[in-house]
Amino acid sequence: MKINSLNINISKKITSVTLFAIMAFTLAGFIEMTLLSESSAVAQERERERSDPITGCFKEVGETQVAPNGIQNWTDSIQNFDSLIPTDDTLTLINNNVVGDSGPVADMTGIWYVLINGNNTAHDRQMVLNEVDSLLASSKPGFTQMQQDSLSKCIATETNSLGPTPNY
Repeated sequence: MKINSLNINISKKITSVTLFAIMAFTLAGFIEMTLLSESSAVAQERERERSDPITGCFKEVGETQVAPNGIQNWTDSIQNFDSLIPTDDTLTLINNNVVGDSGPVADMTGIWYVLINGNNTAHDRQMVLNEVDSLLASSKPGFTQMQQDSLSKCIATETNSLGPTPNY
């Protein structure tokens, strides 16, 4: 009888240890998933910044060429620029006929995706850059001429760094 009692106690201890180990591994897995999820969100944000140099151009020019008393004008001009993008017929035509998407380009990131699309020719890219310049000039209340020139140059430099596409 003593052996049976000993076996039951050992069995209970093994079950308790096993249960504790399972709970510990589950908790560790949950913590790791949470940390990975948070770091993944940060990584995605960084990747988005790297993958959309146009937004980077706006950030760079904003940090170097906007006076403290011009921040509201700068912000309003960017918002207006963004709102003009989906209304641009040339960008929509290129997006539909060259890129193969349907509908208008939605925002700055959308412009970048049009520019990097492999179906573009050098002429297509130049047409997109011309439209961006036109939208910069049309934005209200308006970028300063220096801001427009810097944005245009930065976006063109980023585009030229892409190299040729298969249709280039």
